[in-house]
Amino acid sequence: MPMEGLTICAVLECTAPVGKYNNLCDDHRLPGAILRMGDSTVVITAWYAEDGDECGIILLNEWAFGAHFSGAKGFEEKLRNQGFVNIRLLCTPEEIDAARPPTSGKKAGSWSGPWRTQYAWENGADQPDDSSETRPTPAQTTE
Repeated sequence: MPMEGLTICAVLECTAPVGKYNNLCDDHRLPGAILRMGDSTVVITAWYAEDGDECGIILLNEWAFGAHFSGAKGFEEKLRNQGFVNIRLLCTPEEIDAARPPTSGKKAGSWSGPWRTQYAWENGADQPDDSSETRPTPAQTTE
């Protein structure tokens, strides 16, 4: 049950049907935890990243990947542009558990958690995108 009313992949350029629980098609689908909200579901993805002497896990739902980044590659590029390095998608619960404690020589990043459009170290260069070329939110779509 993808987000209510969503029948095609959230990736703007894609018109393939969504999966049973995903808001992305089979070609764009990513591993993650399924979160149910009423009659809708989203998949929450987890990404390991480092910034300077900090490391952490960044969370983002797969609908946002499609609607704002055209998939995982676009999100990885955004994270690199925000200054992150050693970025990787965490695909299993074991990978998430292994990434939780800071690696040798690193401390837990205060930025860990949901992805942010701008982080404290950015100089205002990452302003919200006011582009009108985005996929409508599920609440704006009809079947």
